[in-house]
Amino acid sequence: MITNEFIAKIEGHGSLRVNWENNTIKLHVHEGERLFEGILVGKTAEEAHWITPRICGICPIAHNLASLASLENALGIKINETAKLLRGLMKAGQMIQSHVLHLFFLSLPDYIGLDKGTELVKKDPKSFAKALSLKELADEIAFVIAGRNVHPTTTAIGGFHKIPSKKELEKLLEKIKKTEKEVEWAVKFFSELKYPELKVDLELVSQKDGKIVSNKTSDVDRKTSDVDIKDYKQNLEEELRDYSTAKFGKFQGREIMVGALARLANVRHSVSNILDFNNPFHNNIAQAVEIFEFSKEAEEIIEKLLTREMDSIIAKPSENATLKGIGAVEAPRGGLYHEIHLDEKGIITYANIITPTVQNLTSIEKSANALMEQFKDRPTKEKEKLLNMLVRAYDPCITCSVH
Repeated sequence: MITNEFIAKIEGHGSLRVNWENNTIKLHVHEGERLFEGILVGKTAEEAHWITPRICGICPIAHNLASLASLENALGIKINETAKLLRGLMKAGQMIQSHVLHLFFLSLPDYIGLDKGTELVKKDPKSFAKALSLKELADEIAFVIAGRNVHPTTTAIGGFHKIPSKKELEKLLEKIKKTEKEVEWAVKFFSELKYPELKVDLELVSQKDGKIVSNKTSDVDRKTSDVDIKDYKQNLEEELRDYSTAKFGKFQGREIMVGALARLANVRHSVSNILDFNNPFHNNIAQAVEIFEFSKEAEEIIEKLLTREMDSIIAKPSENATLKGIGAVEAPRGGLYHEIHLDEKGIITYANIITPTVQNLTSIEKSANALMEQFKDRPTKEKEKLLNMLVRAYDPCITCSVH
């Protein structure tokens, strides 16, 4: 018997094709390719960071920042400290936005017996109110810094064409401090849920200090390696599969997991007491930890901005520009890579984008097959539920994967 049902409560359309006789799984992605890389070719440099956020309505800030970084790299532009801090604040808001949406409204129902996240308002109205306050905080950060909650409007190549006033930042800082208890509660809440005990030899990959860092979680072969981000294309390979409209990404030929759990693998000493880095279900806990961390980071950035004179001058291109640039950021779901080539008139001649979900697809399949083996004696209905929970734990964005 073969089951091939759509997975609910994820962004986009995908399904797990389960062969119950062979105990094997393939992850099918059904959405049509959207060809954003082709759309960019022939456009001006100034259009890229407006177009790419339309790849995703959940992580548009990440695409905006990656595009800007690639263009500034191509044009030899060094942004000033004000722009760096404001973009860091945008990214913090983006992380909280996405994690709250996934944790409370897509993943949580699996663990507390609900069909959908909005039912939490009846079952646990206090928790629902706390979740909303966190979402409102993240939306406010995006609105004040990026211009609106979805698809930024204030950024420009070389900096910002509009920056917030100190009064706006003071109000934002006050809002962050008012939600400190909710942020701490979110970590406690998700760390105390009961997660399936799955063990997978995961390879966790994230960006850090201009490098792509790989952490192998196997107790037998725990190793750490890194490569320069500029060499991303030589190390992150994408392959076509006949059952998916999205490419499947590997790191040096191996299945990898990217996202919150992978990022925290770089600082495992601080969260080792609550995270199992061999259990992909713990990506949920890792996202809750990151809500806490990025809330603190947002607070620190605002405090820095309030003590300095903010400079809104937009940096200009260098005369020695190479016209080829790579921009890499950690998006909510993992490492995001944009590469742009320009001609001498500033027209885009080449564009390449590798999204986090593309990199996670191989790991989802690997983890799903591990689950089938480790839970083989469980009833079929229970395994079907666990498989759906597993996919949601990865927080895939199918729309990004078929960009």
